[in-house]
Amino acid sequence: AQTAPMSDAKAESKRKTTREKTDEDIQYEERLESGTEIKSLAIKRVQTARSRSQVVLYQVDVKTGHAEWATFKRFNAFYEFHQQLLKDLKKCGLPKFPPRHSKILTDHFDRFFIEKRRSDLEQYMQSLLRIPGMANQEHMLKFLGVK
Repeated sequence: AQTAPMSDAKAESKRKTTREKTDEDIQYEERLESGTEIKSLAIKRVQTARSRSQVVLYQVDVKTGHAEWATFKRFNAFYEFHQQLLKDLKKCGLPKFPPRHSKILTDHFDRFFIEKRRSDLEQYMQSLLRIPGMANQEHMLKFLGVK
């Protein structure tokens, strides 16, 4: 079936109601086109940021078929992700999640504490990816910004 061409006024109206694609939209589409299975993941950088209070953000570097990007997550986002996996994938043999609180250090902005937590989170995420099917599991893809 052939559609009639839009009038200039209708085309202009449609352009106004359709938002422009941002760089983020384009990168998202490229990730989807490149294949969604995660090939590698690393957490190599940490940064502190200030919103209402100081927070620590972990940079998660992700690679799929032909795309790579970074996403920033707080520790609590990793914890909530783990809780969701526990709820939905009870019999999957999930790796142990890093402890939320340090028994020795109380300063969560101490550089040694942050580095240990970064290393533990990276090991946890890489252990998850070794579980068959986890590299393209829906919760994993959403958490890492693939979907």
